[in-house]
Amino acid sequence: MYKNFLDKFNHIQLLRQVERLLEWDQRTYMPSGAVEIRAKQLAYVAGLAHTEATSSAYKDALEQMIDIETEKVKIEGLTSTQEANLREWSRDFNRMVKLPQSFVKEFYAVTTQATEVWKEAKQMCNFSLFSPWLQKVVALNQEMAGLLGYKDSPYDALIDLYEPGVTAATLSTLFSDLAPFLCDLVKKTNGKDSPYAPHFDHHFTQEDQMKFNQFLLEIIGISSQNARLDFSIHPFCSGIHPSDVRLTTHLDGGLLENVFAVLHEGGHALYELGLSKEEWATPSGQAVSMGLHESQSRWWEVMIGKSLPFWEYVYPKFQAQFHQLKNVSLSEFYSHINHVKSSYIRIYADEVTYPLHVILRFEIEKQLIEGSIAVSDVPSIWNSSMQDLLGVTPRNDSEGCLQDIHWSGGSFGYFPTYALGNIYAAQYFEAFAHTFPDWETKVASGSFGFINNWLGDHIHKFGKMYNAEESLKRVTGHPISAQPYKDYITKKYSQIVS
Repeated sequence: MYKNFLDKFNHIQLLRQVERLLEWDQRTYMPSGAVEIRAKQLAYVAGLAHTEATSSAYKDALEQMIDIETEKVKIEGLTSTQEANLREWSRDFNRMVKLPQSFVKEFYAVTTQATEVWKEAKQMCNFSLFSPWLQKVVALNQEMAGLLGYKDSPYDALIDLYEPGVTAATLSTLFSDLAPFLCDLVKKTNGKDSPYAPHFDHHFTQEDQMKFNQFLLEIIGISSQNARLDFSIHPFCSGIHPSDVRLTTHLDGGLLENVFAVLHEGGHALYELGLSKEEWATPSGQAVSMGLHESQSRWWEVMIGKSLPFWEYVYPKFQAQFHQLKNVSLSEFYSHINHVKSSYIRIYADEVTYPLHVILRFEIEKQLIEGSIAVSDVPSIWNSSMQDLLGVTPRNDSEGCLQDIHWSGGSFGYFPTYALGNIYAAQYFEAFAHTFPDWETKVASGSFGFINNWLGDHIHKFGKMYNAEESLKRVTGHPISAQPYKDYITKKYSQIVS
């Protein structure tokens, strides 16, 4: 019965893979004049997948195996993985059936066009151009929250799409503890420009940068057989299948910004590549949550990628590729990449100030969804919040509220997962370092396979069998806590500053 269900409905997952391919193409190679037809294509495919996944035939087949309301499994002889899949399918069905097909189509149509308007508005540094479309997207998200249902805040319904079980109240508690800690640390460590910054003002060719990018992906375990790296206005990673992952980077930000964007997206890619191929059409073959996904990208970008052992191995290759840096010592380079300075752009922020960028976005979008602020208020609130949290004020909208693609794509409730990713990563890393107290020696010698093996055995291979809270408890023995992250930041930056 279970196998028949999977054979009959696995095409739903194929349709979702087509969605991701169309979205990847839109953000990479699609000509700008094709936006109208792409909106229709995405709306059609999304509507088709939604219709199939909420059909009476799907419901009837599912209900033969599990009570959709109570999640009590009705048949015997299933593995724990199969039972977990049934529970996740039930939860997905209960969520999707609340969203009419007409709403799903409208959501895709509006956000597809809004994304193109955002691109233009960002290039022109003109929020007023994007504002009417943002208003439409906010209204659609408010409608979605009402359709999905919530207990306390409409924002809770949206967070649950990305981080099941987490609420606005939970985030507010975590962030109210984290923000003062980070703000205090920023005041202590925030400096002027790094004295080594002028060394990176050289022109580094696209060819050299992409060659080094491929080297980075290769050493951390990503093969060109199953992944490709392209360009986009905003770096991202799209997991189509455990055998097909698409990454992008953006070279205009600078050499180091590109390097760490590639490591960041590479972390996402390794998670997608580590999922079960055999379970690709089931929840146990899919990522747990965006927060846990982000923990994998921050793991590779920051906890490994900005560590001294990593660069002890990589730096000679880096200098050989970029001879302009031959006179910059490893210690100088390490100090530079971990230099703390408040800046405007989230994706290029240092790891001390980064979560503050996320907390700012959380507060703004929560208020937008709850209706306590208007879309027209966003630029001024953004700028004043940047000043309060980071001590800087964006010089234009592109450095401020237009810098991220997420709102144009309708992804409200997504941003908090970036801060959760840092918290999760530190908690996992604490357990990892306990298992491998010699990890620094291994990494400095160019060994990375043991890291992927540990992540695969403890996180990747389980897919959605466990949510983030359950996963953390299984791996670390503790519930979600910001303390390991605070301990990590305190230890690292007390050593760098001293």
